[in-house]
Order: sequence, then structure tokens, then C-alpha cells
Amino acid sequence: MGPSTKPPAPTESDVYDRQIRLWGAEAQGKMANSKVLYVNVTGVSLEILKNLVLAGVRASICDGRSYPEALEATPNSFLDPNDASCQTTSISVAKALEPKVLELNPLLDTCDIEERPLAEVPDEYFAQFDIVIASMQTLGEAQAKRISAAAQKIYLVDCFGLQGVGVLDLGPDHEYRRELPKGKLSDLKKLPAYVSLANIIDTPLAKCTGRFFKNGPPAPWALYQSYIHYQSTSGNGKWPTSDCASDYGSTTRAWLSQQSLDEEYLGHGDLNQCAAIATAQVSPVCAVMGGVVGNEVIKAISGKGEPAHNTLLFDGLGTGGCLSFFVPGPKKD
Repeated sequence: MGPSTKPPAPTESDVYDRQIRLWGAEAQGKMANSKVLYVNVTGVSLEILKNLVLAGVRASICDGRSYPEALEATPNSFLDPNDASCQTTSISVAKALEPKVLELNPLLDTCDIEERPLAEVPDEYFAQFDIVIASMQTLGEAQAKRISAAAQKIYLVDCFGLQGVGVLDLGPDHEYRRELPKGKLSDLKKLPAYVSLANIIDTPLAKCTGRFFKNGPPAPWALYQSYIHYQSTSGNGKWPTSDCASDYGSTTRAWLSQQSLDEEYLGHGDLNQCAAIATAQVSPVCAVMGGVVGNEVIKAISGKGEPAHNTLLFDGLGTGGCLSFFVPGPKKD
């Protein structure tokens, strides 16, 4: 038997052949040259990361939280909180994730990390990336609005129990080509209506209605906003848990009254249950949201395909699916 020979290293055309045929060589080239940043990762943002890295999009991670302690609040399938190698020496979540990300795609040989506390990371850092993926739960409203103002494009994605929300801010100058029959593309178009992430979050629930939600906002959006309100007013900067269900309940009842909504609007009136699921990262829900948002990111990078409205809502309890919803912003009457 002759000497063994190593098989040839895979090339981009070998690894990405199927998606090149799906999206085209130009779109694949844009993806290869893009930079996507993941800030304070969660289970759902790592699903997005996995999908995009496998598709050839390089990842950078900004997460200076201590590992494994950070996994108590935001567990994920990439890291083991009982990893023996981290029991004696504490490292950042970004540092712990770096080798895991590099294993996903051998053609992507870099994964830049940023380990400074989020408050110390300047706006200029976020502005250098084509896309920023983040979470309201791990950022808080003030940091989310700061980063969104600095970023070129940002996707804010959170899952809670069997529901999930994504907020999309593609910037006022985003252009895209709509896909037409027979593989053709339309002329360049701009978003018909642009609302910044800050204005999406600040929109009163009474204005968050639509064709299929004439009597009030979609349930996942109302619940998401209740978590943001509690996080901003509770004093601890965190989403509710079962340990603070009573405080969340009283705070949310008052807030719902201000929004002209009955407490039955959330969780059929079981606010204790709403508090208990706030930080629950259910793997199938994260996978669904990760797939949907990952596809939206590819559309944004390639400029090919009409983007979703400025919010994506998944409801495994009510509608049983994911829908694209437009939040108009806090316009004055």
C-alpha cells in the first residue's frame, strides 16, 4: 500500500456550492466580505451566529461578562457552565466562545473578540461593523439605544418561553432589490418607511395595531415591552424572574393601566407566569428565531430580497408562527 495522502483542503466553491446556486456568487462575495458583531450573546443570538458562520459570514464577539457565571442568566448550547477548565480561572464569554466559533467553519480563520465592559466600549467600535446582533435582555434600554445609534444596522433579538421578538433597524438609507419571477431582480428601492430602533421601543402600545391586530398590539410585543419597562424601572436593570414575580406584577399592572390595557392581555392574566418565563431560552424557539433573523441578515448584506417589517414576532402559544409586524413610531396625532 502506498503512502497515505491528505485529502485536498476544501475550497469556497466546495463548501458554499449550494448557497452560491441559491443566492448567487455576488451575494456570497458580499457575505464573505461582511463583518457581523454579536454583543452579550444569548441562546438565540448564537443560533444566528451559527447559521451565518456556516454560510461564510465572519463573526466578532463583544462580551466581557464572566464565564461561566453569565450563563446563569443567558444559557446557550455552545458553552457548558460546568466546564472544568474554567472553574479555577475566570475568562470572558467572548474568550470562551472564540475556539467554538472557529470550529464551525474551517474557511473562516478569525473571530475577533472584545472583552472590555460594555460601558467602556466606544461608539466608534460598533460603527465599524456591517451588522450588529444584540439582546435587550443583556444590554438594557439605554445601552441598546446607544449602540443602535452608532451601528450601521442592528437586530435586537430576544426569546422568552415560547415567544420571541426581533427589532430591526436597517438605517434610513438601506437599499434592496425585490426578487421577481424567473430569477430577476427589481431596480434598487429604499425602505418605504423608516423608524429608528429607539422610536420603535418608545412607541405607545395603543399605536401598535395593524390589519390583524385592530383591538390591541400583538401579545408577544406587549409582553416584550412589559419586560423592557420593568428592566428600566425596577432599579436592578434586569428582566423579571420568578423571584421578583410580585414586584413585576404590581409594576406591570400599573403600566398596563397607563397603556389602557387590561392585565388579562398578558399571559391570560397570569403575571407570575410571565415573570417566570422572561429569561427562559427554549431551544426550538431560539432555533426558529435564529433561522428567520439569519435569513434577514443575509438579505440585508446582499441587498437581495425585500426585508421584513421592523419587528419579527414569534408566538408559539397564539398564532403558532412567526410574523413580520410594522411599528410606526411615536408619531404625534
